Amino acid sequence: MELLIAGIDGGTAEIFDAFDMPFWQKLRASAKLLDVEEDIVQRGWARILSGQGAEENGGLYMMPKLDGTRDFTPKFGYKEMSSAPGFAPIWKFAQEAGQSIGLMNIPTTSPAQEVDGFYVAGGGGGIFQGGLPDDALYPSSAQEILERNGYIFDIRLGAEGFQTIPELCDRLEKMMVARTDSFIELAKTHGIGFGFLAYRATTVLLYLAMSEIAFASDGPRGKTDRASWSPEWLPHLDRHFHTLDQCLERLFTELSPKHHLIVSDHSMVPWTHNVDFNGFLAAHGLSRYDLGAKDRARNLMRVVARPRFRARLSRTPLSRIPGMLSSDGGRIRPDAPAFSAPYVHGFYINDAKRFGGPVAEEDVEAEVNRLVALFNWETMQAQIPMRAAPYRANYEGAPKADLMPDIKIHQSGFAFPIWLGENWYEPNPDFAPVTSILGVSGMHSGQKGDRPVLMADQGLADLVEPGDPMDLRLAHLLTKRLYASSSSQ
Repeated sequence: MELLIAGIDGGTAEIFDAFDMPFWQKLRASAKLLDVEEDIVQRGWARILSGQGAEENGGLYMMPKLDGTRDFTPKFGYKEMSSAPGFAPIWKFAQEAGQSIGLMNIPTTSPAQEVDGFYVAGGGGGIFQGGLPDDALYPSSAQEILERNGYIFDIRLGAEGFQTIPELCDRLEKMMVARTDSFIELAKTHGIGFGFLAYRATTVLLYLAMSEIAFASDGPRGKTDRASWSPEWLPHLDRHFHTLDQCLERLFTELSPKHHLIVSDHSMVPWTHNVDFNGFLAAHGLSRYDLGAKDRARNLMRVVARPRFRARLSRTPLSRIPGMLSSDGGRIRPDAPAFSAPYVHGFYINDAKRFGGPVAEEDVEAEVNRLVALFNWETMQAQIPMRAAPYRANYEGAPKADLMPDIKIHQSGFAFPIWLGENWYEPNPDFAPVTSILGVSGMHSGQKGDRPVLMADQGLADLVEPGDPMDLRLAHLLTKRLYASSSSQ
C-alpha cells in the first residue's frame, strides 16, 4: 500500500499520550506531529477530503439557510462538498496514478461513490446512527464481509438507549475492532494502494466523559495512584485506548503502508462552560427575544421535567429568573442588528441582503467593528477567555462567503453555544463525575477543540513547504504532492 490515512474523530495527541498506547508512541517517535490549528466553525473532515474551506464548499457545522429567514441547518454531505468549483477528492490522486482505493466511514462521504476498489460511506452532516444506509456501500459485494465481521455503522449515544456505562464501552470497542477487521479484509480483497479509514468510537467517549478523562490525564500513565473522577471510569478508559492502539497496530502490520497520515477532524477539550451569543446581544440592549406563549409554556414545563434546567435556575439570581424563562430557547426579534444560534461560534450581522434585516450593506463593516469592540471589552473585564474578530470579510469574493459568520469568536472550545437567554455565560453543569448515562445526550462534558492531530511519516512531512496552510487542508495537499512526486520518478 502506498498511503494509509487513519482518521480518529476527535483524536487528541495529549489524550493519547496520557494512556497506555505503545504503538501510538512508536509512531510518534518515527513520524512528525505537524503543528496545525483548526477552525472549529468549519467541518474538519470536509477540509481533509477536499482541501477546501467552507468559504468554497459551505462546510460549516451550522450554516444559515439564506432563504429570507434567520434559520440554520447542519445538513452537509458529499453532494454539497463535490459541487464546489475545483473540487478534487483526496483519493483522486491515487486513482489518477492507477491505484485502487478503499474508503471506510469517513464523515460527510455519503452517498457511496463508484470507485475502483471499495467505498463505505460515513455519517455526519445530518446522517446519524442506525444500520448501514442503502446508498452507503460500493460495491454491493462488500456487504457480506461487513456483516460477517459485525460491522457497526455508527453509535450516537442520545438515540440508542444504552442503560449502563459498561454496555456502552463494550459496544464502542466492538465497533472499532469490527471496523478494523472489515477494512483489512476489503483492502486485501481489492488490492488497494490508497486507504482511508476513520474511527468514530473514541469521539463518542470523549464527548461523554471528557470530565473523567481530564481528571485521569492529570496523573502519570501507569502509576497506581492514578484515578478518574468516578472510580469505575479508569478501567474503561484504559481498555478503550488500548483497543484503539491495537487496532492501529493491526492496520499497519497487515497492510504495510509505505506512507501514512494519522488525522483527526478536531481535538477534544473539557466542556466547562456554556455561552449564548444571542443572550449577549439581549443583555446589552441590542435586541430582544421574541417568544410566543407556547415557548414560555415550554420553558415552565422544562423547569418541572428537566433536572439540568432546574439546576440552571438554582444558580440564577431571583431577579433574573423571569427574563430567563421568557428568553431561553427563543428567537431574537427581526429588528436586531445581529444574531447567532446554537453551535455557531460567532455573530451574523442581520443585513438586508442576506436576511432581510435592518442593516444596510454599506453599514455592515461598521456594525462588525462596533460589536467586536463591545464583545472584547466585556469579555476582557469579565476575564472570559474569548476574543471576537471579523471573519466573513476575510473571504470576500469566495463562492460561499455569504454563509460565513461576520464575526468569529476565538476560543479553545471550552464554551459551547447553546440557548441560555440573557444569562449568556455560565458553567456547564455536566462537567462533573459521569455516574450514569441514562438520559444523557451525545455531547455532555467534552467539546470540539482547535488542535487536531495531523501526524505524517517523515517522507510526507518533508513535502511541507513554506506558506502552506497549517490546518487540515494540509493533509489533502501532502497527498497530492506525494502522488505528483511518485508519477514524476
